[in-house]
Amino acid sequence: MTSQINFNIIDGTYPIAGQDNSSQGFRDNFTNIKNNFESAYQEITDLQNKALLASALTNGTFNNDLQGNPITNAEMQGMREKYFNVVIPESGSVNVDFNVGTFQTMTLTGSTTISDFTSFSDTDGSFAKVGLQITTANSAYTVTMPASVTRAYDIAGYNPSTRVLTFDGPGTYTYEIGTVDGGTSFYLLDLSGNNTRVMGGNLVITTAVGGVATTGITMTVTNIGGIAIGNITANNFIGNTIISGGEDASFTGNVTANWFIANSAYVGRLATNTQPNITLVGTLTSLSVSGNANVGNLTVNGFTDLCGGDAYGVELVSATNGGSATLSNAAGFALVNPVSSTISTYTVIMPPNPMPGQLIRISFANTITTLTHSGSGTDAVYGNLNAMEVNSNIGGSWIYYTTSEINSGNGVWYRIG
Repeated sequence: MTSQINFNIIDGTYPIAGQDNSSQGFRDNFTNIKNNFESAYQEITDLQNKALLASALTNGTFNNDLQGNPITNAEMQGMREKYFNVVIPESGSVNVDFNVGTFQTMTLTGSTTISDFTSFSDTDGSFAKVGLQITTANSAYTVTMPASVTRAYDIAGYNPSTRVLTFDGPGTYTYEIGTVDGGTSFYLLDLSGNNTRVMGGNLVITTAVGGVATTGITMTVTNIGGIAIGNITANNFIGNTIISGGEDASFTGNVTANWFIANSAYVGRLATNTQPNITLVGTLTSLSVSGNANVGNLTVNGFTDLCGGDAYGVELVSATNGGSATLSNAAGFALVNPVSSTISTYTVIMPPNPMPGQLIRISFANTITTLTHSGSGTDAVYGNLNAMEVNSNIGGSWIYYTTSEINSGNGVWYRIG
């Protein structure tokens, strides 16, 4: 600004001493002095309204509002920003006002909702930000951000869908809130998060530095109970999964390993879709096979239950006079032992569900006067025992066969001995 004060138009030598002086000279000097006073007044008033001051002028109000005007090519020293403590009302809903301080703090007394970030409208066309420090004494407290927060991803404990910010424990957390469109939309930035710690959400690790693959990923779960809930996805997982504290590991997908070793016990179903045989299983106290068991060499100390096929179980039949017995499906030998010395009548019925090729040998421990020997259901018996064979403890052997060509498709027991 060029000053309009012109002191050169004032004649400092007028009036001249010792002579008559024209009154016009007085009038000209007074007029020029008045005009300079007016210019000085206007310029001083303009400075008072616009200049930056260290303190308020006498009889004035301190105001260094630059009204959004730029400060350029300045070297800053000893700068500081306005601090403001936000008091949360009992309603738990509060605004963050840009004009009250560029760094604001709040202490949670419960879950809180920030309804809006206000007074940012005058910042349109420029970048404006506020630092927000949140202190909580309870990890259960949350802070819900306003809908204008549209960019807040990869922040520990923040859900972009619900805009709810959670904390992994009591403490102080610092964030930055910024806008470039006058407060229409905001971003949220975590300034205090530990880059080696992830609180909830998804952990994505890129194991390449400068285009070169790196190794050595360690993940430690330190939440309550030490439980990791979620998925670990990798093209190749090489390393150890170590669980301490007696917790269980639960996998809903597939576990692929060269060796699966259970130190104490394996409980559940062991199956494979490519290997029909199970090898190196150790000692089995019991084995149950519902279908066909195809095995190579089988070494046993003895049979404790009846079984069919080429290995036969022994069934002891305690016969009583006038009674009957249906032999077991797994019987290979049937020993008919009369309870009394002589039995006049008795009935022996072959197994109800025999296997094709099943062989049964029947022997008698004493005399049965009249023996009825029949197949079960519609099965037939070809070659019954005669009286001499029953009374002389001779007995006989039968093998089972079934085909549509005999007995109308029902089975037949053929005597072979």
